[in-house]
Amino acid sequence: MLQATGLSYTADLRFGPLFEDITLSILPGEKVALMGPNGAGKTKLLQILAGMITTAQGQVIQTKKTSVGYLPQDFDFEFAGTLEEMVGDHPLLARYLGRFGLVEKLEQRYDTLSLGERMRAALAKLLVTDPDILLLDEPTNHLDLEARIWLEEFLRRCPQGVLMVCHDRTMINAVVSRVLDLRQGCLIEYGGGYDDMLRQKHERFERDRAAHAREQAETRRLKTAAEHSHQRASNLVNKSKIRDYDPKGKPHYNARAKAIEKQAKSMRTRIEHLNRKATEKPFLPKDAALEFPSRPLRSDYPLAVRKLTKSYTGPLFDGLNFNLEKGYRTALIGANGSGKTTLMRILLGQESPDSGEIVWSPDAVVGYLSQSRGLLPHDLTVLEALDPITPEEEKFARTLLGRLLFRGDAVHKPVGVLSVGERTKVELTKMLLSPANVLLLDEPTNHLDVESLEALEKALLEYPGCVIFTSHDRTFVETIADEEIEL
Repeated sequence: MLQATGLSYTADLRFGPLFEDITLSILPGEKVALMGPNGAGKTKLLQILAGMITTAQGQVIQTKKTSVGYLPQDFDFEFAGTLEEMVGDHPLLARYLGRFGLVEKLEQRYDTLSLGERMRAALAKLLVTDPDILLLDEPTNHLDLEARIWLEEFLRRCPQGVLMVCHDRTMINAVVSRVLDLRQGCLIEYGGGYDDMLRQKHERFERDRAAHAREQAETRRLKTAAEHSHQRASNLVNKSKIRDYDPKGKPHYNARAKAIEKQAKSMRTRIEHLNRKATEKPFLPKDAALEFPSRPLRSDYPLAVRKLTKSYTGPLFDGLNFNLEKGYRTALIGANGSGKTTLMRILLGQESPDSGEIVWSPDAVVGYLSQSRGLLPHDLTVLEALDPITPEEEKFARTLLGRLLFRGDAVHKPVGVLSVGERTKVELTKMLLSPANVLLLDEPTNHLDVESLEALEKALLEYPGCVIFTSHDRTFVETIADEEIEL
Protein backbone atom coordinates (compact mmCIF):
# COMPACT_ATOMS: atom_id res chain seq x y z
CA MET A 1 0.00 0.00 0.00
CA LEU A 2 1.09 3.56 -0.70
CA GLN A 3 0.00 6.10 1.90
CA ALA A 4 0.60 9.81 2.43
CA THR A 5 -0.35 12.03 5.35
CA GLY A 6 -0.16 15.77 5.88
CA LEU A 7 1.46 16.56 2.52
CA SER A 8 2.02 20.25 1.85
CA TYR A 9 4.05 21.81 -0.94
CA THR A 10 4.93 25.32 -2.05
CA ALA A 11 6.54 25.73 -5.47
CA ASP A 12 6.89 29.52 -5.32
CA LEU A 13 6.56 31.55 -2.11
CA ARG A 14 5.16 34.49 -4.09
CA PHE A 15 2.02 32.52 -4.97
CA GLY A 16 1.52 30.53 -1.77
CA PRO A 17 1.22 26.76 -1.31
CA LEU A 18 -0.02 24.53 -4.10
CA PHE A 19 -1.71 22.26 -1.57
CA GLU A 20 -1.80 21.75 2.19
CA ASP A 21 -2.36 18.81 4.55
CA ILE A 22 -3.14 16.25 1.85
CA THR A 23 -3.87 12.69 2.99
CA LEU A 24 -4.43 9.76 0.64
CA SER A 25 -3.84 6.03 0.21
CA ILE A 26 -3.64 3.67 -2.78
CA LEU A 27 -4.49 0.03 -2.05
CA PRO A 28 -3.14 -2.96 -4.02
CA GLY A 29 -5.06 -3.37 -7.25
CA GLU A 30 -7.02 -0.14 -6.77
CA LYS A 31 -7.46 2.20 -9.75
CA VAL A 32 -7.70 5.89 -8.84
CA ALA A 33 -7.82 9.02 -11.01
CA LEU A 34 -6.27 12.30 -9.89
CA MET A 35 -8.06 15.26 -11.44
CA GLY A 36 -8.17 19.02 -10.99
CA PRO A 37 -7.46 22.28 -12.81
CA ASN A 38 -4.17 22.84 -14.62
CA GLY A 39 -1.63 24.20 -12.14
CA ALA A 40 -3.37 22.71 -9.07
CA GLY A 41 -0.29 20.60 -8.28
CA LYS A 42 -1.23 17.15 -9.61
CA THR A 43 2.18 16.47 -11.17
CA LYS A 44 3.98 17.73 -8.06
CA LEU A 45 1.86 15.43 -5.89
CA LEU A 46 2.80 12.41 -8.06
CA GLN A 47 6.47 13.39 -7.91
CA ILE A 48 6.31 13.61 -4.11
CA LEU A 49 4.70 10.16 -3.93
CA ALA A 50 7.40 8.83 -6.28
CA GLY A 51 10.16 10.22 -4.05
CA MET A 52 11.38 12.69 -6.67
CA ILE A 53 10.59 15.74 -4.51
CA THR A 54 11.82 15.65 -0.93
CA THR A 55 11.18 19.27 0.07
CA ALA A 56 7.50 18.76 0.80
CA GLN A 57 6.08 18.66 4.32
CA GLY A 58 4.30 15.53 5.48
CA GLN A 59 5.04 11.83 5.15
CA VAL A 60 4.89 9.22 2.38
CA ILE A 61 4.70 5.64 3.61
CA GLN A 62 5.26 2.53 1.51
CA THR A 63 4.57 -0.85 3.05
CA LYS A 64 7.39 -3.39 2.87
CA LYS A 65 8.14 -4.80 -0.57
CA THR A 66 6.01 -2.14 -2.25
CA SER A 67 7.66 -0.67 -5.33
CA VAL A 68 6.52 2.41 -7.19
CA GLY A 69 6.83 3.11 -10.92
CA TYR A 70 6.45 6.66 -12.24
CA LEU A 71 5.67 7.75 -15.80
CA PRO A 72 6.17 11.52 -16.25
CA GLN A 73 4.27 13.51 -18.82
CA ASP A 74 7.45 15.26 -19.98
CA PHE A 75 9.86 12.31 -20.40
CA ASP A 76 12.77 12.60 -22.83
CA PHE A 77 11.05 12.85 -26.20
CA GLU A 78 14.29 13.79 -27.94
CA PHE A 79 16.57 10.81 -27.14
CA ALA A 80 19.01 10.61 -30.05
CA GLY A 81 19.63 6.85 -30.14
CA THR A 82 17.55 3.99 -31.49
CA LEU A 83 14.36 2.78 -29.89
CA GLU A 84 16.20 -0.35 -28.74
CA GLU A 85 18.84 1.78 -26.99
CA MET A 86 16.12 3.85 -25.33
CA VAL A 87 14.09 0.99 -23.88
CA GLY A 88 17.05 -1.23 -22.94
CA ASP A 89 17.01 -5.01 -22.67
CA HIS A 90 14.43 -6.96 -20.69
CA PRO A 91 12.91 -10.44 -21.21
CA LEU A 92 9.35 -9.07 -21.11
CA LEU A 93 10.02 -6.02 -23.25
CA ALA A 94 9.24 -7.70 -26.56
CA ARG A 95 5.77 -8.63 -25.27
CA TYR A 96 4.88 -5.05 -24.41
CA LEU A 97 6.49 -3.58 -27.51
CA GLY A 98 4.52 -6.09 -29.58
CA ARG A 99 1.27 -5.02 -27.93
CA PHE A 100 2.15 -1.43 -28.74
CA GLY A 101 3.13 -2.21 -32.34
CA LEU A 102 6.78 -1.21 -31.90
CA VAL A 103 8.77 -4.43 -32.35
CA GLU A 104 9.50 -3.72 -36.00
CA LYS A 105 10.82 -0.25 -35.13
CA LEU A 106 13.55 -1.26 -32.66
CA GLU A 107 16.31 -0.16 -35.05
CA GLN A 108 14.63 3.15 -35.90
CA ARG A 109 15.91 6.37 -34.38
CA TYR A 110 13.79 7.20 -31.36
CA ASP A 111 13.49 10.89 -32.27
CA THR A 112 12.04 9.99 -35.69
CA LEU A 113 9.10 8.15 -34.14
CA SER A 114 5.79 9.94 -33.72
CA LEU A 115 5.08 11.46 -30.31
CA GLY A 116 2.51 8.74 -29.69
CA GLU A 117 5.02 6.00 -30.51
CA ARG A 118 7.54 7.57 -28.13
CA MET A 119 4.92 7.66 -25.37
CA ARG A 120 4.11 3.98 -25.93
CA ALA A 121 7.81 3.10 -25.76
CA ALA A 122 8.22 4.94 -22.44
CA LEU A 123 5.13 3.18 -21.06
CA ALA A 124 6.45 -0.22 -22.15
CA LYS A 125 9.80 0.52 -20.47
CA LEU A 126 7.97 1.27 -17.22
CA LEU A 127 5.66 -1.75 -17.31
CA VAL A 128 8.46 -4.31 -17.64
CA THR A 129 9.80 -3.29 -14.20
CA ASP A 130 6.53 -4.68 -12.76
CA PRO A 131 6.03 -2.11 -9.98
CA ASP A 132 3.36 -2.65 -7.30
CA ILE A 133 2.01 0.89 -7.66
CA LEU A 134 1.86 2.76 -10.98
CA LEU A 135 1.95 6.56 -10.86
CA LEU A 136 0.99 7.71 -14.35
CA ASP A 137 1.00 11.37 -15.36
CA GLU A 138 -1.29 11.84 -18.37
CA PRO A 139 -0.58 8.38 -19.86
CA THR A 140 -3.13 8.82 -22.67
CA ASN A 141 -1.45 11.90 -24.15
CA HIS A 142 -0.33 11.20 -27.73
CA LEU A 143 -1.74 7.64 -27.68
CA ASP A 144 -3.89 6.69 -30.66
CA LEU A 145 -7.29 5.08 -30.24
CA GLU A 146 -6.00 1.51 -30.50
CA ALA A 147 -3.31 2.14 -27.88
CA ARG A 148 -5.81 3.90 -25.58
CA ILE A 149 -8.17 0.94 -25.77
CA TRP A 150 -5.27 -1.42 -25.01
CA LEU A 151 -4.13 0.75 -22.09
CA GLU A 152 -7.71 0.92 -20.79
CA GLU A 153 -8.01 -2.85 -20.83
CA PHE A 154 -4.53 -3.29 -19.31
CA LEU A 155 -5.29 -0.93 -16.43
CA ARG A 156 -8.60 -2.64 -15.71
CA ARG A 157 -6.94 -6.07 -15.47
CA CYS A 158 -3.47 -5.33 -14.07
CA PRO A 159 -2.83 -6.38 -10.45
CA GLN A 160 -1.01 -3.15 -9.61
CA GLY A 161 -2.52 -0.24 -7.80
CA VAL A 162 -2.78 2.78 -10.11
CA LEU A 163 -2.92 6.50 -9.42
CA MET A 164 -3.09 8.42 -12.68
CA VAL A 165 -3.47 12.03 -13.63
CA CYS A 166 -5.96 11.76 -16.44
CA HIS A 167 -8.46 13.96 -18.25
CA ASP A 168 -9.73 11.29 -20.65
CA ARG A 169 -13.35 11.09 -19.55
CA THR A 170 -14.00 7.80 -21.36
CA MET A 171 -11.04 6.08 -19.71
CA ILE A 172 -11.87 7.41 -16.23
CA ASN A 173 -15.41 6.07 -16.52
CA ALA A 174 -14.13 2.69 -17.70
CA VAL A 175 -11.21 2.12 -15.33
CA VAL A 176 -11.26 3.85 -11.94
CA SER A 177 -13.18 3.20 -8.73
CA ARG A 178 -12.32 6.55 -7.12
CA VAL A 179 -11.61 10.08 -8.26
CA LEU A 180 -9.44 12.45 -6.21
CA ASP A 181 -10.15 16.07 -7.15
CA LEU A 182 -7.28 18.44 -6.29
CA ARG A 183 -8.29 22.10 -6.36
CA GLN A 184 -7.68 25.21 -4.28
CA GLY A 185 -5.12 23.31 -2.20
CA CYS A 186 -7.56 20.63 -1.01
CA LEU A 187 -8.21 17.02 -2.02
CA ILE A 188 -11.82 15.86 -2.30
CA GLU A 189 -12.68 12.20 -2.87
CA TYR A 190 -15.52 10.87 -5.01
CA GLY A 191 -16.56 7.27 -5.56
CA GLY A 192 -16.77 5.90 -9.11
CA GLY A 193 -15.71 7.48 -12.39
CA TYR A 194 -16.05 10.87 -14.05
CA ASP A 195 -19.83 10.81 -14.49
CA ASP A 196 -20.22 9.66 -10.89
CA MET A 197 -18.03 12.56 -9.75
CA LEU A 198 -20.19 15.07 -11.61
CA ARG A 199 -23.34 13.60 -10.05
CA GLN A 200 -21.85 13.63 -6.55
CA LYS A 201 -20.58 17.20 -6.99
CA HIS A 202 -24.09 18.30 -7.96
CA GLU A 203 -25.66 16.41 -5.06
CA ARG A 204 -23.14 17.89 -2.60
CA PHE A 205 -23.78 21.39 -3.95
CA GLU A 206 -27.55 21.00 -3.65
CA ARG A 207 -27.22 19.48 -0.17
CA ASP A 208 -24.91 22.27 1.06
CA ARG A 209 -27.08 24.92 -0.56
CA ALA A 210 -30.19 23.58 1.22
CA ALA A 211 -28.33 23.36 4.57
CA HIS A 212 -26.97 26.88 4.15
CA ALA A 213 -30.44 28.21 3.31
CA ARG A 214 -31.95 26.54 6.42
CA GLU A 215 -29.20 27.92 8.64
CA GLN A 216 -29.58 31.42 7.20
CA ALA A 217 -33.36 31.28 7.71
CA GLU A 218 -32.94 30.12 11.33
CA THR A 219 -30.37 32.87 11.96
CA ARG A 220 -32.74 35.51 10.60
CA ARG A 221 -35.60 34.12 12.73
CA LEU A 222 -33.50 34.11 15.90
CA LYS A 223 -32.15 37.59 15.19
CA THR A 224 -35.69 38.97 14.72
CA ALA A 225 -36.92 37.21 17.87
CA ALA A 226 -33.95 38.44 19.92
CA GLU A 227 -34.51 42.02 18.78
CA HIS A 228 -38.22 41.73 19.60
CA SER A 229 -37.49 40.28 23.07
CA HIS A 230 -34.92 42.99 23.78
CA GLN A 231 -37.48 45.64 22.83
CA ARG A 232 -40.13 44.04 25.09
CA ALA A 233 -37.65 43.99 27.98
CA SER A 234 -36.84 47.67 27.43
CA ASN A 235 -40.54 48.53 27.38
CA LEU A 236 -41.12 46.71 30.67
CA VAL A 237 -38.22 48.54 32.30
CA ASN A 238 -39.74 51.83 31.15
CA LYS A 239 -43.10 50.81 32.60
CA SER A 240 -41.53 50.07 35.96
CA LYS A 241 -40.14 53.61 36.05
CA ILE A 242 -43.55 55.09 35.32
CA ARG A 243 -45.20 53.08 38.06
CA ASP A 244 -42.83 54.04 40.87
CA TYR A 245 -45.85 54.97 42.96
CA ASP A 246 -46.87 51.28 43.02
CA PRO A 247 -44.39 49.49 45.27
CA LYS A 248 -45.43 46.05 43.95
CA GLY A 249 -45.27 47.04 40.24
CA LYS A 250 -41.62 47.89 39.95
CA PRO A 251 -40.19 44.46 41.02
CA HIS A 252 -42.77 42.72 38.90
CA TYR A 253 -41.87 44.59 35.73
CA ASN A 254 -38.14 44.35 36.37
CA ALA A 255 -38.38 40.58 36.92
CA ARG A 256 -40.27 40.10 33.67
CA ALA A 257 -37.78 42.32 31.85
CA LYS A 258 -34.86 40.26 33.18
CA ALA A 259 -36.49 36.99 32.09
CA ILE A 260 -37.19 38.28 28.60
CA GLU A 261 -33.68 39.75 28.25
CA LYS A 262 -32.27 36.36 29.28
CA GLN A 263 -34.25 34.78 26.46
CA ALA A 264 -32.83 37.36 24.03
CA LYS A 265 -29.29 36.62 25.23
CA SER A 266 -29.89 32.89 24.74
CA MET A 267 -31.02 33.58 21.19
CA ARG A 268 -27.92 35.67 20.47
CA THR A 269 -25.74 32.84 21.83
CA ARG A 270 -27.55 30.43 19.51
CA ILE A 271 -26.88 32.76 16.58
CA GLU A 272 -23.15 32.85 17.43
CA HIS A 273 -23.11 29.04 17.59
CA LEU A 274 -24.82 28.78 14.21
CA ASN A 275 -22.33 31.23 12.70
CA ARG A 276 -19.39 29.20 14.03
CA LYS A 277 -20.77 25.88 12.78
CA ALA A 278 -22.49 27.18 9.67
CA THR A 279 -22.17 25.45 6.34
CA GLU A 280 -20.10 27.64 4.06
CA LYS A 281 -22.11 29.20 1.29
CA PRO A 282 -21.64 26.78 -1.58
CA PHE A 283 -20.53 28.09 -4.91
CA LEU A 284 -19.81 26.59 -8.26
CA PRO A 285 -16.26 27.46 -9.37
CA LYS A 286 -16.25 29.80 -12.31
CA ASP A 287 -15.91 27.74 -15.45
CA ALA A 288 -13.19 28.25 -17.97
CA ALA A 289 -14.45 30.02 -21.06
CA LEU A 290 -13.19 30.30 -24.62
CA GLU A 291 -14.32 32.22 -27.66
CA PHE A 292 -12.44 32.06 -30.92
CA PRO A 293 -12.55 35.41 -32.75
CA SER A 294 -13.31 34.91 -36.42
CA ARG A 295 -12.67 36.76 -39.65
CA PRO A 296 -15.31 36.77 -42.38
CA LEU A 297 -15.03 33.87 -44.81
CA ARG A 298 -16.71 34.26 -48.20
CA SER A 299 -15.65 31.02 -49.84
CA ASP A 300 -17.85 27.95 -49.30
CA TYR A 301 -14.78 25.72 -49.70
CA PRO A 302 -11.69 27.54 -48.39
CA LEU A 303 -9.40 24.51 -48.92
CA ALA A 304 -9.10 21.90 -51.65
CA VAL A 305 -6.61 19.00 -51.43
CA ARG A 306 -5.98 17.01 -54.62
CA LYS A 307 -3.99 13.77 -55.05
CA LEU A 308 -1.67 14.56 -52.13
CA THR A 309 1.18 12.09 -51.62
CA LYS A 310 3.84 11.90 -48.90
CA SER A 311 6.36 9.24 -47.92
CA TYR A 312 9.21 8.89 -45.46
CA THR A 313 10.51 5.38 -44.88
CA GLY A 314 7.15 4.28 -46.25
CA PRO A 315 4.03 5.94 -47.66
CA LEU A 316 2.01 8.09 -45.24
CA PHE A 317 -0.80 8.94 -47.64
CA ASP A 318 -1.15 8.42 -51.36
CA GLY A 319 -3.64 10.29 -53.56
CA LEU A 320 -5.39 12.05 -50.67
CA ASN A 321 -8.40 14.14 -51.77
CA PHE A 322 -10.77 16.25 -49.71
CA ASN A 323 -12.51 19.64 -49.57
CA LEU A 324 -12.83 21.74 -46.44
CA GLU A 325 -16.39 23.06 -46.27
CA LYS A 326 -17.25 26.37 -44.63
CA GLY A 327 -18.46 25.92 -41.05
CA TYR A 328 -17.36 22.27 -40.90
CA ARG A 329 -15.20 20.70 -38.21
CA THR A 330 -13.05 17.96 -39.70
CA ALA A 331 -11.25 15.39 -37.57
CA LEU A 332 -8.06 13.78 -38.89
CA ILE A 333 -7.96 10.33 -37.33
CA GLY A 334 -5.57 7.42 -37.56
CA ALA A 335 -2.90 5.51 -35.71
CA ASN A 336 0.25 7.13 -34.37
CA GLY A 337 2.65 7.66 -37.26
CA SER A 338 -0.10 7.71 -39.93
CA GLY A 339 0.83 11.27 -40.98
CA LYS A 340 -1.72 13.52 -39.26
CA THR A 341 0.82 16.07 -37.97
CA THR A 342 2.73 15.85 -41.27
CA LEU A 343 -0.47 16.69 -43.15
CA MET A 344 -1.00 19.69 -40.87
CA ARG A 345 2.53 20.92 -41.61
CA ILE A 346 1.99 20.47 -45.36
CA LEU A 347 -1.27 22.44 -45.23
CA LEU A 348 0.61 25.23 -43.43
CA GLY A 349 3.41 25.24 -46.01
CA GLN A 350 5.97 24.15 -43.39
CA GLU A 351 6.66 20.94 -45.29
CA SER A 352 6.38 19.96 -48.94
CA PRO A 353 4.38 17.01 -50.28
CA ASP A 354 5.92 14.54 -52.69
CA SER A 355 3.15 15.34 -55.16
CA GLY A 356 -0.34 16.75 -55.28
CA GLU A 357 -1.96 20.13 -54.94
CA ILE A 358 -3.20 22.32 -52.08
CA VAL A 359 -5.43 25.27 -52.92
CA TRP A 360 -6.44 27.81 -50.27
CA SER A 361 -9.06 30.46 -50.98
CA PRO A 362 -7.64 34.02 -51.05
CA ASP A 363 -9.58 35.07 -47.94
CA ALA A 364 -8.52 32.10 -45.79
CA VAL A 365 -6.68 33.19 -42.61
CA VAL A 366 -5.24 30.22 -40.72
CA GLY A 367 -4.65 29.89 -36.99
CA TYR A 368 -2.45 27.00 -35.85
CA LEU A 369 -1.95 25.21 -32.52
CA SER A 370 1.09 22.96 -32.63
CA GLN A 371 1.32 19.65 -30.81
CA SER A 372 4.59 20.86 -29.27
CA ARG A 373 4.00 22.74 -26.02
CA GLY A 374 7.49 23.63 -24.77
CA LEU A 375 8.46 26.46 -27.10
CA LEU A 376 7.57 29.43 -24.89
CA PRO A 377 10.58 31.16 -23.25
CA HIS A 378 10.72 30.01 -19.64
CA ASP A 379 12.09 33.28 -18.28
CA LEU A 380 9.12 35.35 -19.45
CA THR A 381 5.93 35.82 -17.48
CA VAL A 382 2.63 34.56 -18.84
CA LEU A 383 1.67 38.07 -19.94
CA GLU A 384 5.08 38.77 -21.48
CA ALA A 385 4.94 35.50 -23.45
CA LEU A 386 1.86 36.78 -25.26
CA ASP A 387 3.79 39.88 -26.35
CA PRO A 388 0.89 42.36 -26.23
CA ILE A 389 1.99 45.75 -27.59
CA THR A 390 -0.68 48.34 -26.89
CA PRO A 391 -2.58 48.86 -23.60
CA GLU A 392 -5.75 47.74 -25.43
CA GLU A 393 -4.06 44.51 -26.54
CA GLU A 394 -2.78 43.89 -23.02
CA LYS A 395 -6.27 44.43 -21.59
CA PHE A 396 -7.70 41.96 -24.10
CA ALA A 397 -4.92 39.47 -23.31
CA ARG A 398 -5.71 39.70 -19.58
CA THR A 399 -9.40 39.07 -20.37
CA LEU A 400 -8.55 35.95 -22.39
CA LEU A 401 -6.20 34.66 -19.70
CA GLY A 402 -8.86 35.25 -17.05
CA ARG A 403 -11.34 33.16 -19.04
CA LEU A 404 -8.78 30.35 -18.92
CA LEU A 405 -8.47 30.76 -15.14
CA PHE A 406 -5.26 32.83 -15.07
CA ARG A 407 -6.61 35.38 -12.63
CA GLY A 408 -4.99 38.16 -10.64
CA ASP A 409 -1.26 37.73 -10.08
CA ALA A 410 -1.25 34.44 -12.01
CA VAL A 411 -0.52 36.41 -15.22
CA HIS A 412 2.86 37.31 -13.71
CA LYS A 413 3.95 33.71 -13.15
CA PRO A 414 7.12 32.75 -15.04
CA VAL A 415 6.40 30.34 -17.88
CA GLY A 416 9.04 28.01 -16.42
CA VAL A 417 6.90 27.24 -13.34
CA LEU A 418 3.72 26.51 -15.31
CA SER A 419 2.34 23.04 -15.76
CA VAL A 420 2.22 21.65 -19.29
CA GLY A 421 -1.53 22.18 -19.27
CA GLU A 422 -1.10 25.83 -18.30
CA ARG A 423 1.41 26.30 -21.12
CA THR A 424 -1.16 24.85 -23.50
CA LYS A 425 -3.60 27.52 -22.31
CA VAL A 426 -1.00 30.23 -22.97
CA GLU A 427 -0.49 28.84 -26.50
CA LEU A 428 -4.26 28.88 -27.00
CA THR A 429 -4.40 32.48 -25.80
CA LYS A 430 -1.68 33.49 -28.27
CA MET A 431 -3.77 32.02 -31.06
CA LEU A 432 -6.90 33.77 -29.79
CA LEU A 433 -5.14 37.14 -30.06
CA SER A 434 -4.97 36.73 -33.86
CA PRO A 435 -8.45 36.26 -35.40
CA ALA A 436 -8.64 33.55 -38.07
CA ASN A 437 -11.36 31.87 -40.09
CA VAL A 438 -9.66 28.47 -40.38
CA LEU A 439 -8.22 26.70 -37.33
CA LEU A 440 -5.67 23.88 -37.52
CA LEU A 441 -5.45 22.25 -34.08
CA ASP A 442 -2.96 19.43 -33.51
CA GLU A 443 -3.98 17.44 -30.42
CA PRO A 444 -5.51 20.47 -28.66
CA THR A 445 -6.87 18.36 -25.78
CA ASN A 446 -3.47 17.07 -24.61
CA HIS A 447 -2.70 18.20 -21.04
CA LEU A 448 -5.87 20.29 -20.70
CA ASP A 449 -7.95 19.91 -17.56
CA VAL A 450 -11.53 18.77 -18.06
CA GLU A 451 -12.98 22.23 -17.36
CA SER A 452 -10.87 23.80 -20.12
CA LEU A 453 -11.45 20.83 -22.41
CA GLU A 454 -15.22 21.24 -22.14
CA ALA A 455 -14.84 25.01 -22.66
CA LEU A 456 -12.85 24.24 -25.83
CA GLU A 457 -15.62 21.92 -27.03
CA LYS A 458 -18.22 24.64 -26.52
CA ALA A 459 -16.09 27.30 -28.25
CA LEU A 460 -15.45 25.12 -31.30
CA LEU A 461 -19.13 24.21 -31.61
CA GLU A 462 -19.94 27.94 -31.69
CA TYR A 463 -17.06 28.91 -34.01
CA PRO A 464 -18.39 30.08 -37.41
CA GLY A 465 -15.20 29.31 -39.32
CA CYS A 466 -13.64 25.99 -40.36
CA VAL A 467 -11.71 23.63 -38.12
CA ILE A 468 -9.30 20.80 -38.90
CA PHE A 469 -8.12 18.97 -35.82
CA THR A 470 -6.39 15.83 -34.65
CA SER A 471 -7.35 14.13 -31.42
CA HIS A 472 -7.47 10.68 -29.88
CA ASP A 473 -9.93 11.81 -27.22
CA ARG A 474 -13.01 9.75 -28.10
CA THR A 475 -15.50 12.00 -26.31
CA PHE A 476 -14.00 15.13 -27.88
CA VAL A 477 -14.12 13.72 -31.44
CA GLU A 478 -17.69 12.48 -31.02
CA THR A 479 -18.76 15.88 -29.67
CA ILE A 480 -17.00 18.11 -32.20
CA ALA A 481 -16.49 16.41 -35.54
CA ASP A 482 -18.88 16.93 -38.45
CA GLU A 483 -16.77 14.61 -40.57
CA GLU A 484 -13.72 12.36 -40.15
CA ILE A 485 -10.82 11.74 -42.52
CA GLU A 486 -8.87 8.59 -41.70
CA LEU A 487 -5.20 8.46 -42.64
